[in-house]
Amino acid sequence: MIRKPLKNPQKKEIRDLERKIDRSTPDYAKFEKDISTYFKGRVDRLRIVKTTRTPSGQILDWVPIESQHPSGIIAHPPPESKRVISSKREKVHSARFELEDSAVERGPKGTVPILRKDLSKMHFTKSLKDYLSRDGQSRKLNIRKLSPPDPVDQGHRYSNTAQGITCFGGEGDLSCFDPYTEYSGDFSLIQIGLINGSLGYPQTVEAGWQEYENLTGDWIPHLFLYYTTNGYSQDGNNLGGYNQDVDGWIQYDDALYPGATYTPYGTPGGDCYEIFIKFQLYQGNWWFKCQDRWLGYYPGSLFSALGDHADQIGFWGEIFNSQYDPNNPRVNTTTTDMCSGYWAEYDFPWCGYMHNLMVQIDQDGSLIDYDGGTGWASNPDSYDIITGNGGGWGSYILLGGPGVGWIAGG
Repeated sequence: MIRKPLKNPQKKEIRDLERKIDRSTPDYAKFEKDISTYFKGRVDRLRIVKTTRTPSGQILDWVPIESQHPSGIIAHPPPESKRVISSKREKVHSARFELEDSAVERGPKGTVPILRKDLSKMHFTKSLKDYLSRDGQSRKLNIRKLSPPDPVDQGHRYSNTAQGITCFGGEGDLSCFDPYTEYSGDFSLIQIGLINGSLGYPQTVEAGWQEYENLTGDWIPHLFLYYTTNGYSQDGNNLGGYNQDVDGWIQYDDALYPGATYTPYGTPGGDCYEIFIKFQLYQGNWWFKCQDRWLGYYPGSLFSALGDHADQIGFWGEIFNSQYDPNNPRVNTTTTDMCSGYWAEYDFPWCGYMHNLMVQIDQDGSLIDYDGGTGWASNPDSYDIITGNGGGWGSYILLGGPGVGWIAGG
């Protein structure tokens, strides 16, 4: 039987209700004070030359690029290499980021954008420690070596692939959809991850797109980066965290940045849009590219194991159910979409996809096709995955699902 996704007719109403935050939370005042003080402090320490606002409303502080490092020395990106493009699918287009439009205001030459957290959009329902964490909840040291990094019983759901291989980077094209997320604390993403688990816990660099209202203050997908040095057990400066919310990331490009928004989004069954992403370990730093721009890098000095190579690479989709409670099975289902909300069996152009997936196997930049096996779905009644190679897409993945919003047959 073909499983048909159900569309939730009350999406807008559910989202509006979720934005009504209970300000009587006992610790609300402390949460607001701690989080506001933290992010205001991050702005105050910057050498801001100019502040601009993007068409979507994002606030960007422009700083001299050299001001990001105490010595003023910023690394140089890898040499440009020919990108592998073999897509033969029709209706595929490249998504466009706001600052790729030359008419959008930027800072002066020699400066780079730092995305400012818009405190007016934040809910302050969690402690600062939880807010900075990967999914809004503190955890103990995770000793799982293989991705996905989080146990399914903590509210995470995966359509996952991974390849164990000594490698120095990877790349691919990711489809761009605007998934429905049920609660502001839920997220939906697709991503690449480079992992070293030789310490008994993972150190990672990760990137892709994610819709996560609690993090960004809106219900649209954003480009994201994330890293951990300690198996997700603690986030903070030079330990791990999202985008530029913590120290670690060094911004290099003057147009694309972690947390940036893009348009258009793909239409299931219609035109599809995608972004190209790439990690490369170069001269001791994990550089990240999106589209044809090197955005910046994570210094290899952040990592003890991942600093000179990864021993695993993965491409996967993931959603997080923030309402999960191990003692209350009734809240352990979710209608949050993965990608478009359509099952992988619907194929292109209905479901989410990634294609031309490659692995960098040496420090000279040599690439081979990614081989993540047949894939694994943690909750196949809600989300699924199909892998393959060929048809003009090289190594590819089809993935998605509507959560519990489906019926069999018909």
